[in-house]
Amino acid sequence: MANGPGNWDPDSLLDDLPLEDTPGVMLLLDEAGVLKAGRGESIGKVLDQHRPSLGESIDSLFPESAGNHGLREAHASALTGELQSCRQRVRGVDVAWELSPLDTERGREVLALAIVLAEEEEPTEDEPESRRLDRTTGVPTRRVVVGLAREAFNSQPDAQWAILRLKIVGMRRINQALGQEMGDGALYQAVSRIVRSLDEGECVGRVGGNEFILLIHHENDEQTHKRIQAMDLLFDEPLKVGVLQFMLHLNVGIARYPEDGTTAKDLERRATIALERTRLNGFHYAFFSLALEDHVLAYSWVPAEAQRALREGEFQLYYQPVVDTRTGEAVSMEALIRWHHPWRGMILPGHFIPVIEEMQLIVNLDLWVLERACHEAMAMGTPVAVNITANTITAPDFVKRLDRALVRSGLPPSWLTLELTERVFSSPELVLEPLKAVHDRGVQIAADDFGVGYSSLSYLWQYPLDKLKLDGSFVRAAAMDQRAQNLATGLVPLINTLQMTLIAECVETEEDRRWLHEAGVFFQQGYYFARPAPREDSNVSGITFPSKDNH
Repeated sequence: MANGPGNWDPDSLLDDLPLEDTPGVMLLLDEAGVLKAGRGESIGKVLDQHRPSLGESIDSLFPESAGNHGLREAHASALTGELQSCRQRVRGVDVAWELSPLDTERGREVLALAIVLAEEEEPTEDEPESRRLDRTTGVPTRRVVVGLAREAFNSQPDAQWAILRLKIVGMRRINQALGQEMGDGALYQAVSRIVRSLDEGECVGRVGGNEFILLIHHENDEQTHKRIQAMDLLFDEPLKVGVLQFMLHLNVGIARYPEDGTTAKDLERRATIALERTRLNGFHYAFFSLALEDHVLAYSWVPAEAQRALREGEFQLYYQPVVDTRTGEAVSMEALIRWHHPWRGMILPGHFIPVIEEMQLIVNLDLWVLERACHEAMAMGTPVAVNITANTITAPDFVKRLDRALVRSGLPPSWLTLELTERVFSSPELVLEPLKAVHDRGVQIAADDFGVGYSSLSYLWQYPLDKLKLDGSFVRAAAMDQRAQNLATGLVPLINTLQMTLIAECVETEEDRRWLHEAGVFFQQGYYFARPAPREDSNVSGITFPSKDNH
């Protein structure tokens, strides 16, 4: 490999790693913390303007002020096989590190990825209005709000503030259905609701797309929580666009001044990290914490590597049976995706699906799962359920791709169930037509996570549903709460009247299995019966469970 300003790996030690799309600076460190190879244009900022030489150690690469102690500790932990992350500040520049264990022919080494969080120029007072106001929504730009926050912190250092990063969820569906021009009009309406909720001295600015930054007064966490709930309640009323109505909701990340930081830049970054938590965990809002920052930074590599992973076949399907407790036999399987990363190891979907959902890649991934599951289910001779996201259901060629998967695999349509995530049910005007087309083909449709989120009795008749999957959090709560058990018991006759099948998820104990069975929920799924496993380990014909009830 040729030496160059961003390429200093003469032994080509990094050539075999799939890093071509990875941003930032990469260092390959051996067990002693000695630099073996590296790449990256921004190495000067990361290493305090110091051009590294192969053979240098962590201790010599960083000045004392950069906090190399934290990097040394992270390196030691990574050698034990754990993914690590840490932060440094080098000459006024924030650097986020992620360290991954890497087994090579030379032994256990560590791949360190550094991302420079660069400073940004401030808006000037004589800047033209066209650069200070967003043309679509009429609110200030992000840079203006960051500048106002900086002024507020400097002029009122004893006051308490909060910077919010806010996302209006559901705008993409409007743009897909009606086009960008109508979508811009809908965004203006949505932002107007947010503006009406602000008090004197507070402001909102557009970051880009459907994301915004807010500066609000902060007395305490409870008060700020109530403010955000009140803001979100403004979106309980559907947004009207022409003759159509759309349901939207807000995801909000919160960073507090001065508790979480004393500069506008740091607080905005930390509010963005908190917003990321809402994507990873499904919450509508989250307050920043240092533990949260470490968790989010640990998975900052997902967008850059997911496309390559799909292309190079790193995803794999695992299967978990649904059991009829009256007979103890498995009646179907659910296909669950796993990511086998070449050096990070097994990655569970909760760590990458929420991030990939923000990318158009989620449609490609969903369709890959659909086609693979149909082929493997046919080979196993079992009905199969596949999770499908809202973006995929509304994709223009989804029904065609579904037909192709069934024809190529030979799987009977009645053997396939599409499990719909809760977001699908927030926009019936977009999903009803494709769902009816799917159902007309004989494919079954299940509502996943019933009992949380958008779950509503109204969609039991509004959508062509065959199955309901009782959310795992409800099952866990019911194990300790008699009222929840009574609710499940009362739900069974209703579901039976509607000729639907009720399935309980996350059944983990004999107690869970027993009370659900006694309540009439006979179809159950969870670790109590079997953990998800690859196809070769869990052929459905080989999975049977002796019945524990004489029914």
